[in-house]
Amino acid sequence: MFADDVEPTNDHSEQQIRHCVIDRRITQGTRGEAGQRYHERMWTMIATCKKQNRSLFSFLQESIAAKLARQPAPSLLG
Repeated sequence: MFADDVEPTNDHSEQQIRHCVIDRRITQGTRGEAGQRYHERMWTMIATCKKQNRSLFSFLQESIAAKLARQPAPSLLG
């Protein structure tokens, strides 16, 4: 499927997922569906925090604290 507004060699998108591809190759991926979902969510969180110049560890701490306090999770949206 092609989109008129996206170049065929979308280097920016490829660069954004390069670390995920390298990690999957080094670790040989996951063995199951749960592992795949975990990795997808972790890499999304890492990339989003990086783009927002947000501390990954602070976000993780807030997320864990919210879970333990049975509060809503912090948002990664803007």
